[in-house]
Amino acid sequence: MVERIKAELGATLKETPVGEADYRERGYHLFAEVASADLLNVARFFDERGFYLAALICVDYKEYLELVYIFSNHASLCKVKITLKIDPAKPVAPTISTVFDCAYWHEREIREFFGVSFDGHPNMTYLFLHEGIDFYPLRKEKIPVSDEDKKALGAFRPGEGEDTFFVNLGPQHPSTHGVLRVVLKMDGEYIEDAQPVLGYLHRMHEKMAENRSYLQFLPNTGRMDYLGPMAFNLGYVTAVERLCGIPVPDRANYVRVILTELNRLSSHLMWLGAYLADLGALTPFLFVFDDREEINDILEPVTGSRLTYCYFRFGGLYNDVDDAFVAGTRAFIERLRSRFSLYEKLVGGNVIFTNRTRGIGVITKERARKQAVSGPVLRGAGIPMDIRKSEPCAAYGEMDFDVPVGTRGDALDMYQVRIREMENALNIIEQALARLPEGPIMTEKAPRKLKPPKGDLYHTVETPRGELGIYIVSDESDKPYRMKWRVPSFSNLMIFPELAKGNLLADAVAILGSLDLVIPEIDR
Repeated sequence: MVERIKAELGATLKETPVGEADYRERGYHLFAEVASADLLNVARFFDERGFYLAALICVDYKEYLELVYIFSNHASLCKVKITLKIDPAKPVAPTISTVFDCAYWHEREIREFFGVSFDGHPNMTYLFLHEGIDFYPLRKEKIPVSDEDKKALGAFRPGEGEDTFFVNLGPQHPSTHGVLRVVLKMDGEYIEDAQPVLGYLHRMHEKMAENRSYLQFLPNTGRMDYLGPMAFNLGYVTAVERLCGIPVPDRANYVRVILTELNRLSSHLMWLGAYLADLGALTPFLFVFDDREEINDILEPVTGSRLTYCYFRFGGLYNDVDDAFVAGTRAFIERLRSRFSLYEKLVGGNVIFTNRTRGIGVITKERARKQAVSGPVLRGAGIPMDIRKSEPCAAYGEMDFDVPVGTRGDALDMYQVRIREMENALNIIEQALARLPEGPIMTEKAPRKLKPPKGDLYHTVETPRGELGIYIVSDESDKPYRMKWRVPSFSNLMIFPELAKGNLLADAVAILGSLDLVIPEIDR
């Protein structure tokens, strides 16, 4: 596929060269720099060929701003980096939100953090920041925000003659699972429109990365997705290892898989209990916490933590697992397998639950692609895409497991997919334990002070919520020049407004919960 896309893209761009990158070093196969006039045609090119917009990134090189578009494909591994240079004094670029719906949200984020205006964008209002912000936070120099850029949520209010009213879902409502606020425009009990309001927990992790060494930033990864920190930890260390060419011993890779999958189980169990509690069923919540505590008891002696894990290191692990860990993990596998029948009786076979979720929040394959949703939400929509299969890191390439998919794309499918993924996680852990090799857990070749070679890298891993993409630009110093985190909850949330329209307010809770959002991950 890569060769075909290169030839066809070259024919489309004509005089603009299309380069081929070393995928193992860069995380993408092809790259090209385009002019503003060509950007929309390039977006249509990838749309017509079934690609999705995996990430939209801005990098401030001082002399110019660079927009980086990462296009990827669900069916075949092919990643393409398209760049557009713009004037930092008057940063303007054409919007591609008319082609890829998810760009609507990414462009708004770039506007408030870098000051880039996107021509043709229907709503250039703040998404994360408040109107009192004085400087664009991610610019390298202090660039004052102009008065015209200081916009709040905007004119989201009833029109003249409209018999509508507004309801704030959050930011303290328990069903929003964190300080997420969604402004709902209501016509009686039915939702006419929904607008997410973010930023209540924003901590500027990407700015922190520019002011910390690669090692100093390591604990930050567990503070983004606090329910699935092991996958974020894995994504970051494997990205830096890939960038620096650091080898990892086999034993460390197998242990990484085991602990990441245990954490995936913990995250899915938390989702299951919280989702049922949102819908009014509290009994399953008590059962899943019982199981989740068993996982925490296994992980704590090894990692030193029960929540925000920071266990992996560049080139290996913090410490080794022992026989007690292996025995405890095997015992837990048997325990959880015996519980699935209980969960099926309490949840899957519960007529109230199935009636609340069947046919609600339906996501078609095309809508999933346009909004770039990922993880169980994407697979629930019927697309069998799992990065553990398509781009395996650690020892995932040695594991045998299937990719469960839904048939309806509704909230019930999202539940069923996650239950089957928990069964898969147990199978993966069992395989990894059976093949766990002896040997060192740390490479001898990891430098004490990391100074990656000049260049960039886009690296992805599969977290409990979906596709985590880490884009790193290195200037050969011990600190990243730019680090962008493409987090799955952000894209998964942004399909909610269209899923909510026309539904009852009560159904909004069922739809929102089916997406399994972690708000600190969005407010990175």
